[in-house]
Amino acid sequence: MRRVLSFDASSCTGCLSCMLNCALANEGLNALSSARIFIDLDAFEARWPAIHCRQCVKARCAEACPVGAITRDPSGEFWCVDYDVCIGCRACVDACPFHAMFFDPLTDKVLKCETCAGHPTCVRSCAAGALRWQDASQRAAPQKRMESS
Repeated sequence: MRRVLSFDASSCTGCLSCMLNCALANEGLNALSSARIFIDLDAFEARWPAIHCRQCVKARCAEACPVGAITRDPSGEFWCVDYDVCIGCRACVDACPFHAMFFDPLTDKVLKCETCAGHPTCVRSCAAGALRWQDASQRAAPQKRMESS
């Protein structure tokens, strides 16, 4: 069973706890720039979409990496960055059609969601229930189309 992260914008309060907890869990930093998920707050439009890795079946970030530093985890559930191989060229950041690869100036490395090895911290820290970790077949049709890109 393939699992994916899904986001319900209508439930999101914009508290950013998902971002802060992600950065703390993955980088040991309490810094929004170190998160692997990004809530794009737009107070003027009263919307805040979540930007996160879709764990694409055919990942453009991995295809763009000139040294093969982005590979599937042995379980096949998620793509991960091997920082011993990564040269920091940021080709993956430019290649991601969802803008879900980030460069963190604090750690000087590219970041992408690796689903916290199947137990996403962002989901556990979302009090509003806007983030869910669920079977891919439960995802809404528009998200499925975006994921397959």
